[in-house]
Amino acid sequence: MIAILMAGMIAAAAPPKTERTPNLYSQPARCGPVVEGEIRRQTAAFRGLPPLVQYAVLRQLDGCSVPTPVGYHPPYLLPGAADPASRRGDAPSNRR
Repeated sequence: MIAILMAGMIAAAAPPKTERTPNLYSQPARCGPVVEGEIRRQTAAFRGLPPLVQYAVLRQLDGCSVPTPVGYHPPYLLPGAADPASRRGDAPSNRR
């Protein structure tokens, strides 16, 4: 009788089992080469060492989520990198 009572107390004290939440997010199939290319660029920038810390931000290239390590500043993210190249005759002219 005491053993049954003790078993009941142990079972009541155990935390309830939880179900694992499925990850419903998945990258589109076209994102594989984009993400792999970005990881290769990051590996080259860090000279083969893995980054120690990553920012908790959403960074996307062509609509694909890519990792964002701290200290990685590629030239295409610098200010003005996305501006079109200036051509002769683009500037406003004061001549009439």
